[in-house]
Amino acid sequence: MNQKGFTLMELLATIVILSIIMLIAVPNVINTLDKNKRSTYVEDAKKMITLAEYKFRSDTSIPKPTATSCVAIRLGSLDLSELEEGPEGGSYDQTDSFVEIALVDNAYQYSVQLIENYGEKKRGFSLITQDDLNEENAINQVKSDDELTIRSISCPYVY
Repeated sequence: MNQKGFTLMELLATIVILSIIMLIAVPNVINTLDKNKRSTYVEDAKKMITLAEYKFRSDTSIPKPTATSCVAIRLGSLDLSELEEGPEGGSYDQTDSFVEIALVDNAYQYSVQLIENYGEKKRGFSLITQDDLNEENAINQVKSDDELTIRSISCPYVY
């Protein structure tokens, strides 16, 4: 008798092998996706600093920071064509996301706070300097919800 098809043992062996592959592959894929989202936050924060630096240098109505004062530029006052949507599919907070410009050792230091709202959750950076953004481990500074500390603007000049 010529029987075509798989035996129960062959099917079970295939299912076990596929299950083992899934146990290994799924966490790696999820970690890779999360790492890419964190990298997007870093790149968006760098773009935000670049936009704020351009506005700061081109808008003569913005005062220059001194050793005792700083200037903050909110995300809402920048050209948002580059930053329309966050990595989680939400939108960046227009008031809690800002770039702070301070005078440190006779040079301008740029720091950024970038907050994304998606659903009832928040994710992004608390205030971080441009130098720290350029570090290799900057993606580790991206925080979510309870870990995220949203700072208020402490500069006397806000745009």
